[in-house]
Amino acid sequence: MSTIQKMGYTHSASQPDGTCEHMINWRILMLSLSHRVIVTAVMAIVAWPAFCSPIQSKNNNDPLLPYTTCTTVGNLRAKVITRRSGSGPDYREIATKKAKERVSVIDGYRVMFGYRDVSYYYANVKIEQSDPQSYAHDKALVIGSLKDLATDKQPGKFSTKYTFMDKGILNGFEHYGADGDAIDVGGTVGTHVLFHDPGHVIITVYFLNQEKQGRRFNSIDEYRMLRDTFLTDYTKCLKSASHY
Repeated sequence: MSTIQKMGYTHSASQPDGTCEHMINWRILMLSLSHRVIVTAVMAIVAWPAFCSPIQSKNNNDPLLPYTTCTTVGNLRAKVITRRSGSGPDYREIATKKAKERVSVIDGYRVMFGYRDVSYYYANVKIEQSDPQSYAHDKALVIGSLKDLATDKQPGKFSTKYTFMDKGILNGFEHYGADGDAIDVGGTVGTHVLFHDPGHVIITVYFLNQEKQGRRFNSIDEYRMLRDTFLTDYTKCLKSASHY
């Protein structure tokens, strides 16, 4: 069987078998292959923008996108990732002792972390970018709100005292926090904030109280151990993902 026949091409049996025929068949084979190569190359060129352009454009226009790639932290997984609506206000409100204050937000993501075997969440993470002109003011307001949380005992039957954690550095991120002195009080047991000054990024981590079934911490000490592990591993990933 000739090479052309092996590739699915046949020729008439009445044609003489000889050198001339082999040369003709070889030319036909090469022309066929050349045609295939040209068609494949043209299709690749036409398809190129469809695959490359959106990703390149998205990275250029979405500086927060790399921060959302840290979807696995230890045994935790990012179960829900949502982007802040572009039609909403360009700020969020936080409570201070004086009044409600506005922190600028020009873009943001929410990432909900949880364990695979439970339906509830472990942490609600807000990744937000401030207006560069307002970032210093925003940062001061956020830190101040954590201090305010720690100075007042929350009213009500199920009150708890919060402790403020002053400035620290975690894998290049400036870190502050406020934690309650007991679990199972309210929706959150602690709030921690990470600042990335060069990108004007504020990352707020709300550590959520756990339901009884399948819970990972049963005391405030166990909560603190898991909190520290999460923050260390998460900032290590963020540092690598954001390339700073």
